[in-house]
Amino acid sequence: MSGPKGESQMSVNPYRWWSLLGLCGFTFLIWLTATDINIALPTIGREFKDSMDSLQWAVSGYFLAGSLIIVGGRLGDLRGRRKIFLIGGGLLLVGSVVAALAGGVEQLVAGRVIQGVAAAAILPTSLAMVAVGFPPEERPRAVAIWIAVAWGGQGVGPLIGGGLVEAFGWPGIFWLNIPFGLAFLVLVFKTTPETRAEGGGRLDVPGAFLIMTGLLLVSFGLVQFDTASATELVLLFGGAVLAFIAFVLVERRSEDPLVPLSVFRRPKFMGAVSANFLANVAFAVVVFLMALYLQIVLNENPLTAGALLLPATATILLFNVIGERLTRQGRFRIAIALGMAFLAAGCFILTFLDGTYGSLLPGFILVGIGIGLQITPATELAVTASGAGEGVASGVFKATSMIGGSIGVALATTVFQSSASSKLGSEIAADPTSFKGRTETTLLDVITGSQTPVGLPDVVKRATDGAFEAAAGDAMFVGVAAALAGLVIALTLLGRGGTDEAPAPEAGSD
Repeated sequence: MSGPKGESQMSVNPYRWWSLLGLCGFTFLIWLTATDINIALPTIGREFKDSMDSLQWAVSGYFLAGSLIIVGGRLGDLRGRRKIFLIGGGLLLVGSVVAALAGGVEQLVAGRVIQGVAAAAILPTSLAMVAVGFPPEERPRAVAIWIAVAWGGQGVGPLIGGGLVEAFGWPGIFWLNIPFGLAFLVLVFKTTPETRAEGGGRLDVPGAFLIMTGLLLVSFGLVQFDTASATELVLLFGGAVLAFIAFVLVERRSEDPLVPLSVFRRPKFMGAVSANFLANVAFAVVVFLMALYLQIVLNENPLTAGALLLPATATILLFNVIGERLTRQGRFRIAIALGMAFLAAGCFILTFLDGTYGSLLPGFILVGIGIGLQITPATELAVTASGAGEGVASGVFKATSMIGGSIGVALATTVFQSSASSKLGSEIAADPTSFKGRTETTLLDVITGSQTPVGLPDVVKRATDGAFEAAAGDAMFVGVAAALAGLVIALTLLGRGGTDEAPAPEAGSD
């Protein structure tokens, strides 16, 4: 099938629901790939004997490369969304093979970066193809299904990852992508017409380079925050600021900007993407820390740990239905604000860790409710309020997801490492005899999963568990702060009503 080049001329695709299946299937794999590695990190750390500082790049590298999503969205608008999607699908398969065959952290991170580039091509083009492939009356439902599948992938990632690690070892999480990826690629190729944005143009290479430079410097600065010198941090963050300023200057003068700066003057668009960014910061903190906590402190195997994270997923899917209904009613602000409030409450509960799963369950449920309520309205609002092409809007929106995930993990790791190190140092100083020469560094390896806790004396195990709980509680405040900031943004930037060019709601509007 081949569709017309301009969206305004595009007829309704008779195979659109089959197309949606293929697009959602690959989107599921992308987000599964984003989160299933969290459950595998302790196993990988023990095999490679690397610290959390190194291993977090397997998570952050994926999200950072995925922030190229803005470029992917623009390329889809210019060169054809299906074409860029299929290229991204091929890259996911390549990256999965590279990661599965990794003999060390460096090759693993390389494979994850390739997978992140694939995500940058797939996510904006798939969302844009859903947005333009359905008539207005069907689009909210189609978008809601796409979102539910995406968040479902994130949610069940730890469970599927845990099962694969138990059955096949950690490479199994990457081999899974091959057969399913091939099947979904064929389905999209057969059922999805090609679409482009009208008007043509070219890719803004300088803008793409500058935005990626800025994001790389910020992420590296956050990862190295607790070990880098003050001078190094000034250079990293100062360089990032200069890159972002240069990006704005380049975009203002570009005939075909990577991102039209006019979109950032639209309060509702900015409210939607800002809320999405902050929600992903909070969710990344929760999944990253709790996947480690369940295995290292509660001593659960990877499969069980993944299963114990499912309540968050179930509530995401359930409350996404409510979020979709509020979207069709035009109640964007109330849905996003309520979602952020529940998300903040869930993260706050997770600061109180007591060594039992019962203390986690209410937090997981509230986090799931929060994400489920806000994600569909935020997505629909971003696409309809941007005033730009669907690819650009989708690219910017999903870039905030990727950047939020990267920054969330980086911030959580920094706070966790600093807090845990301080706590362990205090424990050793108070009772050096019981620790028998074990240093703060060696015990930090235990609580971050790169060394097994088996065989530790009871007093040492209690100390490492206590340090983990205290440090994870401190790091979880990153999620609390992000969600509260999202609540403020929802109540201020979104204002009343629907979008800057709002469609007529079904009944009433907030």
